[in-house]
Formats: sequence, structure tokens, C-alpha cells
Amino acid sequence: MGTYKRADHWTQKAKSQGFAARSVFKLDEIHEKFPLFGRGIGTAVDLGCFPGSWSRWLILKGVRVVGVDLHAPELEGGTWIVQSALEVTAEQLLTAAGGPVDLLVSDMAPNTTGNRFTDHCRQIELATRALDLARAVLKPQGAFVAKVFDGEDAPGFAKTVQESFTEFKRLKPEATRDRSVEFFVAGRGLR
Repeated sequence: MGTYKRADHWTQKAKSQGFAARSVFKLDEIHEKFPLFGRGIGTAVDLGCFPGSWSRWLILKGVRVVGVDLHAPELEGGTWIVQSALEVTAEQLLTAAGGPVDLLVSDMAPNTTGNRFTDHCRQIELATRALDLARAVLKPQGAFVAKVFDGEDAPGFAKTVQESFTEFKRLKPEATRDRSVEFFVAGRGLR
């Protein structure tokens, strides 16, 4: 956590490919190891969509994206709801998407304080909100991905995700910084 002053290999690669952030390679690897959608996917919700790397990746795959963040990405091809993911309602997402969605992704993280426990608790709150919204807006066979900061509440959250989907995977993509405490949970087949 904290500010990284120097662009590493992943950041440089993202910029060279027209993506705003290195996180695009995390989603790409998650999808490679645990396919989130097939050819027939239609719509996804991207919570914490700014600066737009995950949304752009989805749009390039032919997915219709509804993104939610405090700032809209400078990106064409999506529908942006400028609002906190903690305040957006399932009804707003369903209206913007035109009905239930195939995928909900969340790369949300709080503004970190440097206090690992506080940052973990705040991030778990965001991940829990993402799961609650996923349960409300996903189609029955929908998929879910969320960032999680490791800590004492992470195993319980991961277990809740696992119980919510017929298939589950915990991943730490290669593009994750070595000193990062983040990992990702992914589920397919909403129960």
C-alpha cells in the first residue's frame, strides 16, 4: 500500500497498450485462469471503475459496461454512474444495465491510511458491498470478482463468496506488487 513513485514493468506495459493502470493485467490473468464469461456475455458492472482500465478491457472484449465511481473514466463505450459504490442502489444498476447483468467486478480500494488494520477493515467493507450488489443484480449464472486486502476478516469474506457461487477461486495475479496485501476472489454461478 502507499504511493509508488516509479513506474514498473506492468505500469509501463499498461500505458504502452493504452490502459490507464496496471490493474488491467490482473483482470486479464484472472479471466485466463478462471474464465468470467464466454462469447455470449452481454453486460458487466465495474465498481470503482476509475481510471477505467478494467472497463476498457471489458469493452474491448465486447461487453457492455456500467461503471460506478466518484469520477467517470475518460473512456467511450460505457455508461458511468458518478457516485460512491457504497451509495449506489441495485435499482440504479439494473436500470442502467437494462436488467440483470452477467458479471460484476470490483477493484475498489479505500484511500489508504498506512494503518494496515484500518485499511483492511475499510477495504472489506467495499468488497462486502460489491458482493451485496452482485447478489442483487447478477443473472443466476453470473460471475463476480473482487479485490480483498488480506487480514483477519479476509477468510470469512472469502468463505461467504465461496458459499454464494457454485464455483470459486482465490487468486493473486502476477501483476500484483510483491509487497501488496491484496488478492482477488472470483465466483461463477450465483446460488
